[in-house]
Amino acid sequence: MTTARQQRWVHVFATFGKGGPQVRAVQLMQRAGPGVAHVVMAMDGSTGAVELANGLAVQVVAPPPRGGLWATMRRQRGWLRALDPDLVLTYNWGAIESVWAARSLRLPLVHHEDGFLPDEVAVRHRRRNWLRRWLLRAVPVVVPSTGLLAIARHEWGMRHVQHLPNGVDLVRFAPAERANGAEFAFGTVGGLRPEKDHATLLRALAQVPAARLLIVGDGPLRATLQALASELGIADRVEFAGATNDTAAQYRRMAAFVLSSCTEQMPLVLLEAMAAGLPVVATDVGDVAAVLPASARPFVVPPGRPDDLARSLAQMLAASAQWGQLAGDNRQRVEERYAAGACLDRFLAVYRAAMERR
Repeated sequence: MTTARQQRWVHVFATFGKGGPQVRAVQLMQRAGPGVAHVVMAMDGSTGAVELANGLAVQVVAPPPRGGLWATMRRQRGWLRALDPDLVLTYNWGAIESVWAARSLRLPLVHHEDGFLPDEVAVRHRRRNWLRRWLLRAVPVVVPSTGLLAIARHEWGMRHVQHLPNGVDLVRFAPAERANGAEFAFGTVGGLRPEKDHATLLRALAQVPAARLLIVGDGPLRATLQALASELGIADRVEFAGATNDTAAQYRRMAAFVLSSCTEQMPLVLLEAMAAGLPVVATDVGDVAAVLPASARPFVVPPGRPDDLARSLAQMLAASAQWGQLAGDNRQRVEERYAAGACLDRFLAVYRAAMERR
C-alpha cells in the first residue's frame, strides 16, 4: 500500500505580520490538512503570524537581499527552481517578483490582492498597474471585495480574477454573556499602522465623554498614538492592549466594535466582531457597508472625519436599547454568508485547479 506524497506549497508575502490576509492564510493551511507542508517567506522579514500556525508543518525562510526588480526576481527564480513546489501562492504587490519568477518556471501559481496602502487608495501607481497587467494576465487572481474585482478587471485587465469573500469561524467567535456590562464601551482590533487610522478614532473618542476604548494590536504607530491620547486628555480612557493570539477573548471585553480604517477591502476583524455578537460603527471603505446588514448602515460614516465618527459613536451609545437587535442582525448575517468552512473551500478549489493545470 502506497502513501500519497506530501505536497509542498510556497507562500510569499510582502509581510507575514498578524493581519487579515495572514490569518486567512493560516486558516487555509489548517483546512488543507496534513497532506500539505507549507513554506512561508515574508519579503520584509516580519513573520509574527507564524505564531498562529500551531501544530502545522510550516517552514519559515529568510527573504533574499533586495536588489532591483530584476535582481530580486532572479534570486526568487533560483530559490523556486531548487524547491520545485507543487503550488506557489503570492500575496499583494510586495510579492510581485515571485509572481514573475514562478511564471518563468511555469509553476502552478495563484496570486492574491487584498488591498492597498493609503498612497494607492484613490489612484494606483502607473508602473505597478503596468506590471500587474503584464505579469498577471494569465494567472488566477483572488480578491476579497467587489471594489478590488472592478479594479482588477478594468485597471489591470485581468481575465482570471475571482471574488472570494473572507470567512469567519462561527464557533470560536460567538456571542457571549457580558455580565454587569462590558468593560469598554468601544473596542477595535488591528495593527497600529497608518491605514487603520486610529488617530481619527482617538480624536472622535475625545468628543464622546466618559466612553472608554480598547485598542487591540501593535505596530509602528503605538508610541505616536499613545502620545496623541495624552495630548487629547483621554489617556485614562484608552487601553492599548497590544498584540494577541486570541482576539476572540478581546471581543468579549467590548460593548460595541469600531472600524476606523481609511482603506480596507473586506476586513476579517469586522466579520469576527459581527460573529461575536457586537454592534458595529465603521467607516465606509471597501465592501464594509455591503457586508453589514441594513440595520447597521446608519452607523457607517465616511473615513477620515473625526466629527462624523464621534457623532456615530454617540448615536451608538444612545441606542443601547437596540444593541441586542443590532448584534443579532450582525450574527445572522455572517451565519448566512460568511461561515469559514464554505469560504475557505472556495479558495482551496482555486488552488487545486491551478495544480491540475500544470
